[in-house]
Amino acid sequence: MSLEQILNDIGQNLFLPSEILRSGSKLTVKYKYVGDAYMQSCGCIVSEQLAKEVENLSEDCPVCHATGVRGIGPIQPLRHLYDQLRFYQSNTLSNDDIIIEQNATPMGVQRTRRPSDKSHSLLSLFLQVATKVATDDESLEKKPSSFSKESSDAQASSRISMDEQALVDSMSLDNISNSKTLPIQDNSGSVMEPPQFPISTSTLSSEYNEEKEFYFAKCFPMYRKRSQFSTHSKFLRTKSKLFINNSISPDCTKFALITPNKWEVFSIPYANSGSKSKEPALLFCGNSAGEYGPNFESLSMPTNLMSLKPIYNESWDASTMRTTRKKTRDNSAETALAQWEHIYCKLSNRLLVVAGTRGIFRVFDLEKGGEPIYTYCSSFPIRSVDINPITSTISCGITGRDRTTGAEQALLLLHRIEFDKTSQNWLFPQPITITLPYRDPIHTLQFSSDGKYLSCSTALESRFLVISLRKINEPRLVMKSLRLLDTSLESEGITDTKLFPGNPNLMCVTSVAFNAPPIVINTKIESMNGVQSVAQPTMLLRLNELGSKIHKCEVSPRNDSIAFLDRNGTVYMLFAPTMMDNEKRRILTVDMVSNAYRMREAASMRFSSDGHTLYILDRKGILYVEDFAYALPQHPEVTKCKQIN
Repeated sequence: MSLEQILNDIGQNLFLPSEILRSGSKLTVKYKYVGDAYMQSCGCIVSEQLAKEVENLSEDCPVCHATGVRGIGPIQPLRHLYDQLRFYQSNTLSNDDIIIEQNATPMGVQRTRRPSDKSHSLLSLFLQVATKVATDDESLEKKPSSFSKESSDAQASSRISMDEQALVDSMSLDNISNSKTLPIQDNSGSVMEPPQFPISTSTLSSEYNEEKEFYFAKCFPMYRKRSQFSTHSKFLRTKSKLFINNSISPDCTKFALITPNKWEVFSIPYANSGSKSKEPALLFCGNSAGEYGPNFESLSMPTNLMSLKPIYNESWDASTMRTTRKKTRDNSAETALAQWEHIYCKLSNRLLVVAGTRGIFRVFDLEKGGEPIYTYCSSFPIRSVDINPITSTISCGITGRDRTTGAEQALLLLHRIEFDKTSQNWLFPQPITITLPYRDPIHTLQFSSDGKYLSCSTALESRFLVISLRKINEPRLVMKSLRLLDTSLESEGITDTKLFPGNPNLMCVTSVAFNAPPIVINTKIESMNGVQSVAQPTMLLRLNELGSKIHKCEVSPRNDSIAFLDRNGTVYMLFAPTMMDNEKRRILTVDMVSNAYRMREAASMRFSSDGHTLYILDRKGILYVEDFAYALPQHPEVTKCKQIN
């Protein structure tokens, strides 16, 4: 790389939005080299003057269109770099060459770099500045600045976005992947009740590695280091051990595996930079009888045996048990607990939820060695279960039956979770029952990354809906739609629905059915007018290259890529910064894991909070780690993915 190219790249750190130009109803953003770099809560870097104007006028962010934006603080490394360049250039260059202002650029339109002057003196001064900055970085190596790392984060993402197509000037479709690394945080006044314990917002973590960001910009999505860890040895075994369901925690530090009668929780050593060479270690385990311990040789019953006794929902189940369940010994709670088997498991950072047959699900506290703390029993079978990432709500999809007509009815149970700081115990208030306006059984449930929305799909008619949980006591249907799918025996209908992190206007829907490839839709739930209105989504992207047998999808926190898993076990990576159909997208094959005949046996996928690493856990208990920020593409351990389009 020549010195001129390096100078151009460094200069882009100071080429930021400076002011808003208004011409009638048209708004444009003026970019220039600014000396007062300022960080906003949405992650965008603008001039301090523009940030104050946006905050005072309560306007949307002019770059990413996020609402409720507020200022965080100045970025001192960028301001210091501006002052250094101005000081050195003033000795040799005229005042006209100090700062070159660019013409105003409309919002959402791609910017082009203006070629810098080929001045030998300026290049020599740049070398002096670079040497001084490198010396300062070495002296401050033990005290990294969070703002400097976030600025380098924005620099890496700007290099990627410079070669992509122009953004579309639409508030609902902008997914903020071209402007920065961090997802938009919703800072509007939320009426959702917060949990009673501190939440570590990993997406706002300042511990971003500048070197890793550089590697990620060079490698993603084509190059990665592939690692594989096995939890159960195949030595002297005729076949591999199979698990019926699995889950990975949101912070990518733990994963869970279940069989019909046992559950296990392992650690992910690769999430910690200091223990990359170690294998996953068993943290806790237990069985369906309620025993738990550090291993299966030392299981014990919990001290509070009341946590093993099931709790019924008095608002619905207790009134229907008299007609739907006979009062015989076989249907007693004790018999149900003795005969129930595991089917589903979901993992948060602090709790494990295991649901199974006979309408039973149990909650385990991972901070107390996997001790069971809550058992719930429904008079109807549980179709699906999920726990939100902030560990405040558990959702269960059940199929009830009307007492008079005998017709089936789709129901949602919301179990709130509260943490008592005084007693250091978890509290479970009375569940909330939601009746969906359809008789079709619930097939999948998925919370958004902030827990404010719940997306679900139905089994037979293949509907997918979004429910707002901003008021947990008053859940509201905000979006509904219908996807026409075939009803053959091989069809599993809609298999996954994922809202984009920080941007609920975008959602990915996957299916296993004839001629039903994955789609990305605009939910329009953030732009609704009226309390009683229900949004009707529109399709943005149809991925015919992936086929019609996709079991899972996982959206990157950067909102510019999606990982897909098909029935055969092939893991694909879609890279499309704007998620629009008219842009040039890249689809690559990342890895091959164990196949699955049913959706609940499919592998789990999870991106790390910075989007650098993709974790995959299949039904054989094998953990795959795809690190896109390990090293440069020339590194011997870094391999190339296969592009299919």
